[in-house]
Amino acid sequence: MLDLKNISLAFDKKLSEIKSYDIERSELTREYRAEMEQMKAINPDMNKNLPPYSGAKFLEPGNLIHPFPFSWKDRNDAMEWVDSVLCDVPVGAVDGSQIYSDKNYEIPLAVIQVSRIFNRHSQNMDYKQETDAAIITPDEFEAASVYSFGSEYIDARRFSMECDGVVRLMNEYKGIFVLLDGALILSHINMLNKNIREIYVKAIMEILETSQKTRAPVIGFIDTTLPRDITLMMHFLFGLKKSKLPDTQLFSNMLWGERTAAFLCDRDDRRGDEARSVLDNYGIFRNELAFFYIRTGKGLPSRVEFPLWVHKEGMADKIADIIRAQCIIRSNYPDILMRAHDEAVIRTNEHELFYRMLENFCKVHGIKIHRSGKDFHKKLSR
Repeated sequence: MLDLKNISLAFDKKLSEIKSYDIERSELTREYRAEMEQMKAINPDMNKNLPPYSGAKFLEPGNLIHPFPFSWKDRNDAMEWVDSVLCDVPVGAVDGSQIYSDKNYEIPLAVIQVSRIFNRHSQNMDYKQETDAAIITPDEFEAASVYSFGSEYIDARRFSMECDGVVRLMNEYKGIFVLLDGALILSHINMLNKNIREIYVKAIMEILETSQKTRAPVIGFIDTTLPRDITLMMHFLFGLKKSKLPDTQLFSNMLWGERTAAFLCDRDDRRGDEARSVLDNYGIFRNELAFFYIRTGKGLPSRVEFPLWVHKEGMADKIADIIRAQCIIRSNYPDILMRAHDEAVIRTNEHELFYRMLENFCKVHGIKIHRSGKDFHKKLSR
């Protein structure tokens, strides 16, 4: 049980540290925004002043902020605009969920479930939802040389299955726009062991190759995001203090529907002078991932990532409109991603159902399974 009194006292002790963090962030935001005046009209020639690993590079000339004027009087007007954007446009989405192996049940078994959604937004209701599930066994943990009761390997396998789902959608439906719940630029994998990191790299390479081959845009949508690509670029361009200020703080005053110009990602997430950035693992796609920020809700802007070829073919505005339309349907979050999540998510009570299934399976097949006494009493006390 959470001790609210002690937590309240701990907050009081840390008040000055939390306030100083907020003050520093606000001051940095003001400094960086002042220099953004020099970026209001983007000239890609400014890239000549940027070193390698500059965080980002200019890609889309013109205005830094792309306005989104609309004159909707009510939701019906907004939905008419949504229909004009999405009518007969094939859109897909993929999301996944998992049950990690639990040492309270001795045998290391995990579950991954992935959902694929397809919607052509046509009058004949061309809509399809499919779910795949997999059980990860002790032999698979051993073959991967990973800790059987950890989360990293399962997370990697889940991402791989999600990417398989993206590839299937791109191969099955011509001209589809596929949304993935998460980033295409996977900085977090730099902290992982090589064998797990390779699972991610192989999966992301496959979807980028398939996207390029089928000309089907794959779109990474990150609702809550903290990259520092543009702020690092501004550090190099304008001599600003290098900071941990996330890009989204720069654009927190954007209006609903507005997006930034598109940038080329050149992220510096190296850990040490001789280390590689995550994009250094992307082979021919090292310099082939673009992004922009877009305001679709009441919080900070969301980040949208996509292959460079999509920008070159003039589809950035189309992607922005699809995101806006999806967020109008669901209110502030892409509807099709939420549908994929709802179909894929494994809820807490279903975890317990899985372990009852496991116990029954072992009993039927004469497999001995020992359950933790502590876990047994924890469940009794609920």
